[in-house]
Amino acid sequence: MQPTPTPLDQLADIHLPAEPGWWPLAPGWWILLALAIGALLVLLWWRRRKQQNHYRQIALQELDAIFNQYQQQQNAADYLHKLSVLLRRTAITAYPQSFNASIKGTDWLNWLDANCPALSTKFSSESGQSLVANAYQKNPQVDANALYQLSKEWIGLHRTISARKKTSVKKKTTGVETTHV
Repeated sequence: MQPTPTPLDQLADIHLPAEPGWWPLAPGWWILLALAIGALLVLLWWRRRKQQNHYRQIALQELDAIFNQYQQQQNAADYLHKLSVLLRRTAITAYPQSFNASIKGTDWLNWLDANCPALSTKFSSESGQSLVANAYQKNPQVDANALYQLSKEWIGLHRTISARKKTSVKKKTTGVETTHV
């Protein structure tokens, strides 16, 4: 004999709701995604800036080596020559298309001053003048500490072309357009 069906037997099974999908994201995930993208952009910017300024670190290390060698040997002519070469190499690296490596004398010192207006002491001052005036003397008298500090400041603070383009302001003077930096 078969049991008689009861009304409970006729009820359907419980159907569970569908698993929630991963889309759309909850607001917390959007915030986390935005923070991750922001951190990635900051990291890329920092890395690019570090790579662009890597030549400065190398130049500062070479400057320290040149100064240490001068302190040991007291050869002022060699010190002036190596310092001038280092500053020119740094300028060529920072301004590859606009730097004229053949400039000499006061034009060279004025160029150094013009490309780093933040210098506290200028190359056209007495200590900077010794870079040009005493370079070819047999036993030059030079204030090596002042020249070292001036060169260190220039290497650390000079502006690259991209920085100059951002800060340049064009003015018209006497019908001729000039760029003041």
